[in-house]
Amino acid sequence: MDSFPYPLFPLICASLCISTLSLIFATLIVSVSPIFWIFPAIFISTVAYHATTILISNTESPTSRRLFSLPNLVAAGALTCLWAAVCGIAIALTVLLAKGRLKDATASRGLWSMIIPCVCALLETIVMGSIAAYTRKERNQRLYAEKWKWRPGHSSAGLSQWSIGPRSGE
Repeated sequence: MDSFPYPLFPLICASLCISTLSLIFATLIVSVSPIFWIFPAIFISTVAYHATTILISNTESPTSRRLFSLPNLVAAGALTCLWAAVCGIAIALTVLLAKGRLKDATASRGLWSMIIPCVCALLETIVMGSIAAYTRKERNQRLYAEKWKWRPGHSSAGLSQWSIGPRSGE
């Protein structure tokens, strides 16, 4: 994938693997509480985000800023927050089950079946946070480079191409 900057494609691959593992283990414990149906919903959102990102990278030129656009950055940040919320929910339900305050329909599976989705959700939060941070960094670099690009048609006799308004002496 030449259209992606280096760490982005491995992060997307890691995110897809971790979110798939999270979905698999969450479906094993969905009978504990209906709140665990949040895992398939967030999985679908994550896959849709990554599919859109890959589609954009394959259809746009490498110099295009669309891959690092504001909506893409906001979506990555929102998914990071959602995965953090899912992690918190999974940890809270695991603690409730461990203390005996939650009736478990799958008690034969043990507590580890609850802990694994918590760990997967935490890892996915970290990976999605890394994707969001890298997207922000790359977006800022491209916007900064665009800001200082020479624009043709500006002469040195008139206003400077970088000035905001008229010079102080005019």
